[in-house]
Amino acid sequence: MTTLRFFIAGERAGPKFQRLTARDGVRVRAAARAAAHDAAADLQERGRADIAGAGNFGSRWTDGFHVDVSEGGGNIRIAAVEDVPYWKTHQFGATIQGKPMLWIPFEDTDAKGVFARDYPGGLFHVTRKADGLELLGSIGAAQAGDDRPIRYFGKESVTIPKRFHLIEIARDVARKMRDYYNARFR
Repeated sequence: MTTLRFFIAGERAGPKFQRLTARDGVRVRAAARAAAHDAAADLQERGRADIAGAGNFGSRWTDGFHVDVSEGGGNIRIAAVEDVPYWKTHQFGATIQGKPMLWIPFEDTDAKGVFARDYPGGLFHVTRKADGLELLGSIGAAQAGDDRPIRYFGKESVTIPKRFHLIEIARDVARKMRDYYNARFR
């Protein structure tokens, strides 16, 4: 094995670095803590802006993205968390398969936000002959004379595109850690 030693002005770099950091240790640690908080604030702000700009994602999504700073074992940790458990679907994109169908509610009906299996009053199945589109209608609405009793349409699969860029933002913030630290150490 080859050993490398670095010298600064005739003195080995390791002991010189240890001496300088021991002397300025409080200042170094304070700058590191402040830099971590600066990075966390930047990551949280940019991440929430990315989520808000990705479409119809409300406060549950934006407030659910938070960045925390913790210390322990001589390390400072910056952890980004999204409280919505299926956020990765929007980070990476995904194809969701039905079993055998996904039943998607029409926007302008009382079915919005209600799973087809939980829809009150029961549903009936219709297949449109022209295009083979699978539909579910409300039995109660049909009996009440509603001229538009259809509540859901069926799809075999749905492809969700990539909408979030949280990992890319985190990497960019990590690349800027030196700048955060230098700004605080001065």
